[in-house]
Amino acid sequence: MAITRDVAQKAAERLSPWRDTREWMARAETLGELRVVHGANWESEIGAITEMLDHAEESPCVVFDDIPGYPSGHRVIVNCSGNPARQAVTLGLPPESATHDGLFSFWRGVLEDFSPIPPVEVATGPIFENIVEGDAIDLEAFPVPVWHPLDGGRYIGTASMNILKDPDSDWVNVGTYRNQIFSRDTMGMYISPGKHGRLIRDKYLARGERIPVAVVVGADPLLFMASCAEGIPYGQSELDWAGGVRGEAVEVVRGKHTGLPFPANAEIVIEGWIDPEERHDEGPYGEWMGYYASGEGQTPVIRVAAIYHRTNPILLGCPQGKPPHEDNRFLAYLKSALIENQLKRAGVPKITGVWCPPVSGNRMMTIVAVDQSYPGHATQALLVGGQTGTSAYAGRIVVAVDPDIDIFDMDDVLWAIMTRCDPDRDITIIKRAWSGPLDPAIHPDERGFNSRLLIDATKPWEWKDRFAEPVVTAEVSRETRRQWGWILDPQAPDPRM
Repeated sequence: MAITRDVAQKAAERLSPWRDTREWMARAETLGELRVVHGANWESEIGAITEMLDHAEESPCVVFDDIPGYPSGHRVIVNCSGNPARQAVTLGLPPESATHDGLFSFWRGVLEDFSPIPPVEVATGPIFENIVEGDAIDLEAFPVPVWHPLDGGRYIGTASMNILKDPDSDWVNVGTYRNQIFSRDTMGMYISPGKHGRLIRDKYLARGERIPVAVVVGADPLLFMASCAEGIPYGQSELDWAGGVRGEAVEVVRGKHTGLPFPANAEIVIEGWIDPEERHDEGPYGEWMGYYASGEGQTPVIRVAAIYHRTNPILLGCPQGKPPHEDNRFLAYLKSALIENQLKRAGVPKITGVWCPPVSGNRMMTIVAVDQSYPGHATQALLVGGQTGTSAYAGRIVVAVDPDIDIFDMDDVLWAIMTRCDPDRDITIIKRAWSGPLDPAIHPDERGFNSRLLIDATKPWEWKDRFAEPVVTAEVSRETRRQWGWILDPQAPDPRM
């Protein structure tokens, strides 16, 4: 899908940056995108409502307040960037950029000539309004929900920023991993194999050293977006990356115990240490493919040294489950733009679009549109497109289509597969690709690897000029909708009158 110059220019227009979650909420409320729900309980209702929001198009961001058993003002916020309008708020874009074109234009522009901006350290910030240490530490002082009925406990980290510093360099990595509460002062940190945080963690464990960690469970929506983005280069801090996306440095302070940096404007930060030997049963948890796939296992334990939080703190939630959920909806644009950028940087020319459908969990299907220019071009796009830094983990299917296919319309993509793909000629299976313990399609004793289905749904190169003509072309369809689309809206007047 082509991005026009006008749309690109509009997407480049940035509003003045908001400073924290509370300013983000004020902007979302101004647009009618925020709703406050009073009285929902943490035991089951917040999780059930969040699942409902995830599977309803254009559902609002919801702030839960007056949660039974907790003081008024101790809140949980969910579904922050679950639709294009709120994604535009998160990215500081004007409302007219809250479209497919506008969001893609923004990410393409940012990634084309990306310049990370390192964080700036400040002496203090709102996060230090309340400092809890020693016997006063209690992780259940926050209204942490049970997100899914069969979860093994309360997960305080579903939209968390787990901050770890590489022991051999100045690299500070920030990743979104799951954090289950074990007791008032202990919690877990489950990380899938191959993730940057896991590689750093394992360095400490191999040396028998305890690991300093800070877990931000009240992050703002943009920092959460940076934390769960995949494909950020190994060795680059997500704090630097977020600064580059935002256009200004993230302000950070240092933890009193570990010295790790974390956002000065965060809502809730948990600081502590992981002992190299201590383990605790963890899980199950309703994961991103929609199953309790990982079951129960052992995880390293974070022993909490301090909790920092703002007065009337806001816990950020983004539970997983059956796709699509909130992060699928906002990562669809970011991950698709990252894969497109990585394809081009890998030397694959004439890529006209990439889409990771939210319903596929942004991992299980990658659709690549390629303007074929030489024999094997589509195969090259399939192989590279499924193994970039952003797409390699836990993928399932990669589809290559021609530019006339609307990659955002699954009906159109399936039409291309059904009419341009001959299984004997156009289907390839790649074995022993990177997966992990969460993949429900792999036998529980064999998880770690999976296979990939590559589908060439382009017109065959050798005779593409002789391929049958479609009954309706994309150009004709677009022009018909431009001229006659008003008929589809019962309330729309006839513009000819």
